[in-house]
Amino acid sequence: MPRDDLFAQPLLLDGATGTELERRGLQTKLPLWTALAARDVPELLLSVHQDYVHAGADILTACTFRTSRFTLSKSGLSDLAWPITQKAVHIARQATVGTSKKLLVAGSIGPLEDCYAPAKAPHDAILEREHETHANHLARAGVDLMLVESMPTAREALIATQAALRTGLPVITSLLARRHGLLFDHSPLRSVIAQLALLPIQLVSVNCCSLQACDEAIPYLSACGLPWGLYPNASDPDGSFGGTIKDLDRDLFRSAAQSWFHRGASMIGGCCGTRPMHLAVLDSLRHTLLTPQPSKPRA
Repeated sequence: MPRDDLFAQPLLLDGATGTELERRGLQTKLPLWTALAARDVPELLLSVHQDYVHAGADILTACTFRTSRFTLSKSGLSDLAWPITQKAVHIARQATVGTSKKLLVAGSIGPLEDCYAPAKAPHDAILEREHETHANHLARAGVDLMLVESMPTAREALIATQAALRTGLPVITSLLARRHGLLFDHSPLRSVIAQLALLPIQLVSVNCCSLQACDEAIPYLSACGLPWGLYPNASDPDGSFGGTIKDLDRDLFRSAAQSWFHRGASMIGGCCGTRPMHLAVLDSLRHTLLTPQPSKPRA
C-alpha cells in the first residue's frame, strides 16, 4: 500500500486496550496481562473496541500485544498462540461492522519481554523466530496492517519490523521513547529512526511515553522522510508493565495534539491510560483542523 494512500489525511489510532479493560473490571497479572482477554471476556473486549470506533478511531488495534507463542509459553499455553490471536483479530473486526467509514484492524506486535526491562530482550535468533511466528499468525488471522509497537531496544525494533514486513502487509513501527532523545536501551532515538526509515514501512512513531517525550521526539521523526505519529500515555510511565491508568487532562491532551497536527503528524492515538474520551478529543480536533474555514470579508 503506497504511503500516500494510507496517510492522505491524518489518521487516528485507537487508545489503550489493556488499561481500559482493567478499568472496566478485568483482573490481570504478569506475564500474560491481557493475552487471554479475547477468550475470557470477549464481550468486554468488543465493547472497548466499539467505544473507540464511536469516538472516531480509524485504526483499531487487535488485543494481540501479549498473544505471542513466547509469552504464552511462560504459562504453559503456547498451543493457544494461534487460536487466541485469531479470536482477538476477529473481535476487533466485529467492532467495524456497520460503520460508515473504512476502518483498519492492526495486529499488535509487542516486545517479547517487559517493555521497561530492555536487558531482558532475548538473543537475535529467538527474536527472529518468535516475531516471525507471531507476525504470520496475525497475517493469517486477517489483519490489515502490522503495528510493531512499544519497542524499547533498537535491536528488537528492527528484527520485529523485518518479520512484519515479510508478511507483505503494511507496517507501522513505534518506539518506546524516554526523555532526552533515547530509547530504554539508551540507543539514540535519532539513529534508530534513521535505520527504520531505510525499510519500506508506512510510518514511524513513538508511544507509551509522556507528552514531553513525544514533543522531544518530533525533530527526529519529522526529519526522517517518513510519515510519523505519536501515541502517548495518560501520564509518565511508572516503570511497571502496563504503565498507568491516571487520567490525562483533556485540555492538555488537546493542546499537545493540536501542536502535533500542525507540525505534520500523520497519525495520533493513545497508549496506556488513555480512553475513548481522549480519542473523541482527537476526532473533534481533527474535524476542526480539516474543515475549511470561511474567508473573512475584506474591510
